Amino acid sequence: MSKQLSGFPSLQPAVITKVNITDVNTLGQIFNGSKLTHFGIPTGTVETVPGFEPAFKAKVVFGADWLSFDPDDKHARIDLRGIAQTEKGYAIDFRAAGVINITPEIRKIVTMDPTMATVPFGAITASHSFLSADPELKVLESKVFCSNSRFIVSEKGLGVETRQSLVVASTDMD
Repeated sequence: MSKQLSGFPSLQPAVITKVNITDVNTLGQIFNGSKLTHFGIPTGTVETVPGFEPAFKAKVVFGADWLSFDPDDKHARIDLRGIAQTEKGYAIDFRAAGVINITPEIRKIVTMDPTMATVPFGAITASHSFLSADPELKVLESKVFCSNSRFIVSEKGLGVETRQSLVVASTDMD
């Protein structure tokens, strides 16, 4: 067995977000040569995994991803912003910035091809941030989160599931 390298952060599973895409609006090519598409995500859930603190459950009340496709069409850039309402009545601002590797399966989804199907985790990664007026959730504002996502195609429509982990700093001393 090889020795683990020291000084690298670890990941703690933290949050699962599931959003529903209800509308897709293509804006077209913008000044930098990329193509911009707006994906509306007005509903969904944001919920911590068992054991993560501070724990919360929230319902998405607004959201959208301003997705820009690189000029070579091999990658897309995530610019997601949303608002969720916790069970205690507080709002949570959640955001993500990341990259999508445009595989043939994902191309079908982003072009709304009728033959599209659910894709596994692995082609979508992002960093996440949270803002909240809830005093118990303020600690999230000073944390770093990263994720894997996947598109889910079902009889209910198109959605995205994101599994976010807290980045835990190493305390190793070489």
